[in-house]
Amino acid sequence: MSFHLTTNGSLTELPTDKIDRANAAPTVITSREEWETIAGAWPLKRLVEIWNALPGVTPIEKFTSRQIALERIWRAVEAPEQARGKAQGKGGQAKVRFREGSKAAQVYDLLCRPEGVTVREIQNLTGWQRHSVRGFLSASMRKQGRSVRSFERGGERVYRVKS
Repeated sequence: MSFHLTTNGSLTELPTDKIDRANAAPTVITSREEWETIAGAWPLKRLVEIWNALPGVTPIEKFTSRQIALERIWRAVEAPEQARGKAQGKGGQAKVRFREGSKAAQVYDLLCRPEGVTVREIQNLTGWQRHSVRGFLSASMRKQGRSVRSFERGGERVYRVKS
């Protein structure tokens, strides 16, 4: 089955055969409840095909449950910009999504400075222990799609986000 997303946000199911298209009126889906009612009985394989046919999403092999499949497809159809942003992955530059004003956001701002930041400065700002700072620099920054460069300046290790 083919689908057509209209500009007003409704999802239309289009028959695959030319004869069926001429004879059948398309089913227009305007709400999530309608989507779940119509697609709720479909096999998961069909939902995977629909997901993989959507523009800008990361293709998958299977869904863990029907409810997750229905929800993800509806969200991707409802807000295609967000689905494309998630699918960007390693190929593009990920947006940093630290909560505004959080310690992580403050540390990220320091890491973006041209002169970088030392572990001691991060500890003084956040109150984190040394191993927590190193963990943030490796794991949290990697999850955000950023790499951190380290170098030595004046006998002290300095960290900076790679540009």
